[in-house]
Amino acid sequence: MKTIELPYGHGTQSCSIPDDIDCVYGRLKSVEPSMEAGEQISAALLNLIGDINFDKLRNAKSVAIAVSDMTRPVPSRLILEKLLPWLAEFGIHGDQVTVLVGGGLHHPATQEEMNYIVGEELPKRVKQVLPHDADDRDCLSFLGTSPLGTPVYVNQHFAQADFKIVTGMVDAHQFMGFTAGVKGAVIGLGGRETITGNHVRLFQPGAELGQMEGNPARIDLEDCGRIIGVDMVVNVVLNTQKKVVKAVAGHPRAAHGAAVEFARSIFGVPMSSADIVIASPGGFPKDINAYQAQKALTPALQLVKPGGVIILVAQCSEGSGEESFAKTMSLYDDPSDLVTSFKEKEFVIGPHKAYLWTRTFLKAKTILVSDKVSPELAKILMVKVTKSLQEAIDDVLPDDTAGLKITVLPNANSVIPILRDEVP
Repeated sequence: MKTIELPYGHGTQSCSIPDDIDCVYGRLKSVEPSMEAGEQISAALLNLIGDINFDKLRNAKSVAIAVSDMTRPVPSRLILEKLLPWLAEFGIHGDQVTVLVGGGLHHPATQEEMNYIVGEELPKRVKQVLPHDADDRDCLSFLGTSPLGTPVYVNQHFAQADFKIVTGMVDAHQFMGFTAGVKGAVIGLGGRETITGNHVRLFQPGAELGQMEGNPARIDLEDCGRIIGVDMVVNVVLNTQKKVVKAVAGHPRAAHGAAVEFARSIFGVPMSSADIVIASPGGFPKDINAYQAQKALTPALQLVKPGGVIILVAQCSEGSGEESFAKTMSLYDDPSDLVTSFKEKEFVIGPHKAYLWTRTFLKAKTILVSDKVSPELAKILMVKVTKSLQEAIDDVLPDDTAGLKITVLPNANSVIPILRDEVP
C-alpha cells in the first residue's frame, strides 16, 4: 500500500491505496526563499519595478493601503511593517495612513480578524484600520465606467487618498488569470456593482485559469484600476509552505507582471487526464468554506476524465461561506437544472459560485471530505460528504484497479494544468 496525504485545515488528511495504482502528484515547482520574507519585501521596496510618481508621493497628505482579508494567506502585517518606514522616508507618517481590509463581497472583517491580519500593535501606528463593506453605499465613491461598461465604485477612503497602494498575493485565478495587482482595490475594495460587472466576464472567451493576454476579465480589471488611480502595488508569491519566495513593488502593471511570470514558472504543471482526481485547496485559509474551496475544482475539472471522480479535501470550517451561494444551491435538486437556469438569468455574484460548484458534477462524481459540513449542508451542496479521505477513496475504488490513474493536487488552487497528450 502507498499513502496519499494532502493539506486539510491546519493539518492533513491521508489515505492508503494499492501499490499497483498509477498515482501521480501535480506538484508545484519546489522553490525555497532566497532570504527572510521581511528582507525580500524591503529589497523589493528598494528596487521598484516600473515607474511610480514620487512627486505625488512626497506631496501626499494621505495614503491608503489595501490589504487582503482572512481568506488569503498574505503576510499583510509584515508588508505593512516594511511599508511604514519606507513611506516615512518620503515624509509620510503613520497618522496620514489608512489601512483598508478588503474582502470584496465577503463579510466585512471583524475586529478579531483585523487583529489577526495586521496585528494588535500596528493600528496604534496608523490613522485607522477599517473593514470594507461592498454593500455600504454611503462608504463608496463612484468614479466612472470602464471601457467594457463596468461601473467603478470603490471604498471612499481609498478613492479620496492622495496616494493609493495595493498589497496582495499572486496566485492562479480560475477566470482572471492570476490574482493580485490592482485586484485588491477593484474587487477587494469595490462595490457590488463593480465586482458583478467584472465577474460576469467569466463566461467570455479568454477568461481562463492562468490566462492574462486577451483575458476580458483581466483587461476590465486593469481598466478599472486605472480609473481608481492605483499608484503602486506590493505583491508576494508564496510556496507550498506559504513562505514568501518572491516579493515585488512598484508600478501596478509592471511589478505585478514580473510577479506573474515568476508565479507561472512555479504553478504551471504538465499533467494528463485521470480517472480520479484528489484535490485540496491547500489547507487553511483556502479551505475555510465551500465558497473559497470551490476554486480547487477548476483544475480538477480540467484533469478528470468524463464520468470520473473528483475528491475535494476541504475542511470548510465556516460551512458554505456565503449566504447567496447557499441560498441559490438550496433552490435546486439537480445540478443540470441549476447550470441551465444560471446561464439563462441575469448574472449575480454569489450565485455564480453555485454555477461553478455544480458544473463539476455534470462531468464527474464529486465527494467532499470534511468533518465540519453537516448532512443538511451536504444536501444543499448536492454533494456526498465523508469525514475522512480514506472513506472517500474506499467508496470509489473499483474492484479491478488495473489501468486506473489517480492524480493528486495538494495545492490545487495554485495549479495551472498544462495538459499533455496521452502517450500511447
